[in-house]
Amino acid sequence: MSIQHEPQDAFLYRPVGLHELELAARGPLTRFQYLLAVKFNYDVNQGGFSQLLYNMQGNYLSEIEDMLLATKAAVAQDYYIRAVRICLENKETYFAFLSSDYTEPNEVKHSLQLLSVDYLQRRNDFANEAADFLAGGRKL
Repeated sequence: MSIQHEPQDAFLYRPVGLHELELAARGPLTRFQYLLAVKFNYDVNQGGFSQLLYNMQGNYLSEIEDMLLATKAAVAQDYYIRAVRICLENKETYFAFLSSDYTEPNEVKHSLQLLSVDYLQRRNDFANEAADFLAGGRKL
């Protein structure tokens, strides 16, 4: 069963590539953080923290944490920090995961997937948790 979103919220549910983030990083901080929020929301809902961290390829990880602080999304931030900690505690396996084609078995990926299941089962939607921040970002 898929979640139905209002048309004005469609922007929150789209992929954001690294190139788009690189361009946004050169502009206003609020726009960049908004796109990081869109990426976080989309990737985590589509494939969990493993997809988000794989797609980020090690880029903008501290900026994602800054964005989560700015959005006041405490639950999402807590789980994100746990996800990054999994990667940092297993750097060799994490870098092997980033170098893989994503489908290969990997201990870090598996741990991130388990963390994602726990996060998503809480039904704490990031878009709701960060609603005030995201509403302001739609105007950018």
